[in-house]
Amino acid sequence: MLYPPQRPRAARLPFAAAACARGRGALRAVHASGWAALASLLAGCATVDATPDYAAVAVDIRAATGADTVYQPGTEEVSTARVEALLGAPLSLEGAVEVALLNNPGLKAAFRRVGVARADLEQAGMWTNPSLMLALRFPSAGGSTDIEGNLLGNLLDLWLRAPRIDGADAALRQQMSEVALRGAALAGAVRTAYAEAVATERIVAIAAENRATAMQLLALTEERFAAQAALATDVQLARLDVAATEVSVQDAQFAALAARQVLANHLGLEALRADQRFSTDLLPSGSPLLPAARLHELAGAARFDLEAASHALRAAEAELQVQRGRVSRVLRGGVAGEKEGEWAIGPAVQVEIPVFDQNQAQIARAAAIVTERTELLAGLRLAAGRDVEIARARVEAMRETARLYADDVLVTAQQALELARASYRVGKSTLLPVLEAQRTLLSARRELVVRQREVAKALSDLEVATGLPREQLFESDPKRPS
Repeated sequence: MLYPPQRPRAARLPFAAAACARGRGALRAVHASGWAALASLLAGCATVDATPDYAAVAVDIRAATGADTVYQPGTEEVSTARVEALLGAPLSLEGAVEVALLNNPGLKAAFRRVGVARADLEQAGMWTNPSLMLALRFPSAGGSTDIEGNLLGNLLDLWLRAPRIDGADAALRQQMSEVALRGAALAGAVRTAYAEAVATERIVAIAAENRATAMQLLALTEERFAAQAALATDVQLARLDVAATEVSVQDAQFAALAARQVLANHLGLEALRADQRFSTDLLPSGSPLLPAARLHELAGAARFDLEAASHALRAAEAELQVQRGRVSRVLRGGVAGEKEGEWAIGPAVQVEIPVFDQNQAQIARAAAIVTERTELLAGLRLAAGRDVEIARARVEAMRETARLYADDVLVTAQQALELARASYRVGKSTLLPVLEAQRTLLSARRELVVRQREVAKALSDLEVATGLPREQLFESDPKRPS
C-alpha cells in the first residue's frame, strides 16, 4: 500500500534562529552611527542554541511512545531523579519505557546529532567572510611607498545562501526525525524485553509449583509403597520426576536472569536490583484493534522513518540547486585601491572562468542522489504498509492462540490431572498416568505464558510499525486520535 504524502509537523523554529532572522532584517535600517550595536547583534546571532530542537524531539518521542518524560541534554539531574523514583517501586511497563527514554546511553548520544545539525544550519546562514589583500611596494630608487589592496566579498552567497539554508534545515529535521525514530524503536525493544522478563519470572514460579507438586506425589507414592499399595518402580519414577522438575527450575531461573539483564541494558543499567519486581501483566487490552485501513493511515502520518526520508529528499533537492549555482565557483566583488603618489579607488571583480570545469560532475552527482532518495522514500512507504499488515495479523493470531490455551487446553489438562490423581489414590491406576498428566499440565501452563508473551511482543511490533503507542491502536480507547 502506498502511503499518501505525510502531513507536515508543526513548524519547529528555534527561538535563537527567529531572533537572528529579525535581527538580520533590521540590519538594512542600521545607521552608520550604530556599528557598535550592530556588532553586538551579530555576536548574539552567532550563538548556537539547540535547546528548542531537543524539546521538539522529546515531544515527538512522547507522542510516539506515550512516555511522560524523555531525556533532553541539559536535564540530567531531573532525569536521574526520575529514574531513581521509577526504579524504587515495582516497575510497570510504562515505567520501564520511561526509564529507557531517560537513561539509555545510545539515545542520549543520538540527541547530540541534533545539536551538530543545528550548528550546521547556523553555519549555512552565515555570509562568507570578505577577504582583504594589501601589498606594499618599496621603489629601489627611493621615494614614496606604493600601496595596493582590495576588499572582496563572495557574490555567490547572493543566490546560494537560500538553498544552502534550506538544505541544512532539511538535514536538521532529518536528524530530529531519526532521533525520534530511535526513541520509538528503543521503546519497542524495552516492551519486548519487559514481556520476556515477566514471562520468564512466571515460568520460574510455574516450575517451582510443579516441583512442589512432584515432591508431594513422591511422598504419597512412598506412603503407598510402605503400605504395599505401590511398586518400587513407582517410587523410582516419582523420584526421577522430582529431579526433572529441579532441572526445570534451574533452567527457568537462568532464563529469567538473562531476560532481566537484557532489560537492564535497554534501561541503561548494569543490572536490575535483585529485589526489583514488575507490576504489569503480560496481556494487553482485550479490545479489538483498529481496522487495517485506519492503521495504515495513522502509520503514514506518524512513522519517523518516512518523515526522515522526506527531509533527506528535500536536503538532496536543495543541494542540487546549490550545485547548479556553482557553475563558476569563484565570484567575488568589492573595491580595489592603489596609491602611486595619489590614491586610485574603484570597483573590482574576481571570477573563475568555467572553461574546463563547469561543475557538471557535481550536478550529475546531486541529481543522482535526488533520484536515489526519491526511490528510497517510495520503498519505505511500501515497507511501512507491509510492516503494518504483518504486525496486525500477528497480533490477531497470537491473541487467538493465547485464548485457546487459556480457555481450552489448560482447562482440559487440569481436569485430566485431577482425574489421574483420584484414580491413583484409590489404586485404580499406576503412577504413569499421573506423571503424564502432570507433564501435560506443566507444558500447557508454560505454553500459555509463552503465548501471552508473544501477544505482548506482537503488539510491540505493531507499535513500531505504526509509530504509535499501544493505547491508540484499539477501537474502544478514548485516547486515540480521531
